Amino acid sequence: MQAQDFFTTYTSLAYKKGEMILRADDPPYGVYYIEKGVVRQYAINGSGETLMLQLYRPGAFFPMTWVVNDTPNRYFFEAATPVSIRRAPRQDVRRFLDQHPQVVKDFLERLLTGVVGLWSRIEQLVLESAYVKTILLLLYYARKFGQRTKGGVTLELSPTHREIAAWIGTTRETASLQVEALKRKKLLRSRGRQLIIPSLAALEKELSATRPVRAPHE
Repeated sequence: MQAQDFFTTYTSLAYKKGEMILRADDPPYGVYYIEKGVVRQYAINGSGETLMLQLYRPGAFFPMTWVVNDTPNRYFFEAATPVSIRRAPRQDVRRFLDQHPQVVKDFLERLLTGVVGLWSRIEQLVLESAYVKTILLLLYYARKFGQRTKGGVTLELSPTHREIAAWIGTTRETASLQVEALKRKKLLRSRGRQLIIPSLAALEKELSATRPVRAPHE
């Protein structure tokens, strides 16, 4: 049995874009499985600053640390698009995982991919400039949510300037400056609220030209 088959027997929930699914420090009502849409995970510090952490797509379920080892949830989960979710009791999910090692294997593969991505994010936040981090973020969105058209790659889920700031750990004003710089270089344009990358190759070339080459530590 796959995770999708297991969760289909449980409560179906629908969330509008921007609607909160789970708040930080609130005890979860169960384990959430995404059938349709995208869910964003983020943290907010005492000053009200937001740091975006992850985007979850169909097939993902959360909060898994709470399921596996009772770790309290410290993060916000919000619908980035209209979302359809199934919610199952934690004990039922634990029992299902115990009985289906292949699902656990698939989950561990997702988890390790996420850990590698987190390492990369930490490196970028500490070592890269705001300009480079913006390019990297746009390339990430292009891989995950890009739709190829005659005019380039349209980001079906496009981050706002505020969301870019939350991803790269800077202010909204600084994020806006990076976006405008890319637009001046014809590496990015917008149509309404959607961002369009005219040429992925050109954006990747800009990344290579801008990113400093670091010598390895001896």
